[in-house]
Amino acid sequence: MAESHLKLSVLAAYRRLLKPLVRILIRNNVSFGEFSELAKDVYVEVAAADFEPDGQQQSQGRIAILTGLTQKEVNRLINERGKQQQDHASNLDQVTRILSGWHTDPLFTGPYGLPLDVPYDAASGRSFCELVRRYTADMSAQVMLDELLRIGLVAEAEGARYKVLTRTYLPTADAPESLDRLGFAVSNFVETMDFNRTETDAHNKLFERTVVADTGLTTDDLPLFKAHVRERGQFLLEELDDWLSKREHAGDGPTVSTGVGIYHYIRASDD
Repeated sequence: MAESHLKLSVLAAYRRLLKPLVRILIRNNVSFGEFSELAKDVYVEVAAADFEPDGQQQSQGRIAILTGLTQKEVNRLINERGKQQQDHASNLDQVTRILSGWHTDPLFTGPYGLPLDVPYDAASGRSFCELVRRYTADMSAQVMLDELLRIGLVAEAEGARYKVLTRTYLPTADAPESLDRLGFAVSNFVETMDFNRTETDAHNKLFERTVVADTGLTTDDLPLFKAHVRERGQFLLEELDDWLSKREHAGDGPTVSTGVGIYHYIRASDD
């Protein structure tokens, strides 16, 4: 009975989770058949990677049992996975690293930590080319500069130099990076929630808190709250980014991918 109740709770939670995701799929002309095929593939991938029996190699038959798919479907999905995965033109991670480095690296910041205007290239090392070399892998400096100029994150300055205009990259809805950002943000948040649900030691749980207007907020006060969240949230994130930047190259030991996200939600009354 307890297991059945838990399954109902899981399905109810996934119904809420899927609503905004399905809305995005429909808006971008992704049919249920395409989503269904993707969901099957993810089921097989997760079952194979995360649910191996102790001391044994995962078999296609066991994957079929775990996922509820037929063994024929499992075999087809595994064989077709390499063909179906297509690269998409997204520079989200590289652009984010460039902006962060330009605002935190002592070579590219001046008094009070303000980012410096830099030439495209220079013998001294303080240049856009050096910035790209430090914070991206095998990316052409000219291609990156053209992209940053195109999306309005960098502008030409006096003396054949370039000025960074913002520390934050918020891609437009029609850019591949906007969906990349969506995938990473939702995935990271759900991973955190799931980790905290299953971790028994309270000291090991990750920080995750929510502030709610218990009785709602008037529409007149909403713009004030949005402005307050942006100001305080940006200040905290920049402070954390500075802390992380000072320690990114501090040692030679094993590393872990980690970070913090802050979001402001407004939920429709019918949800």
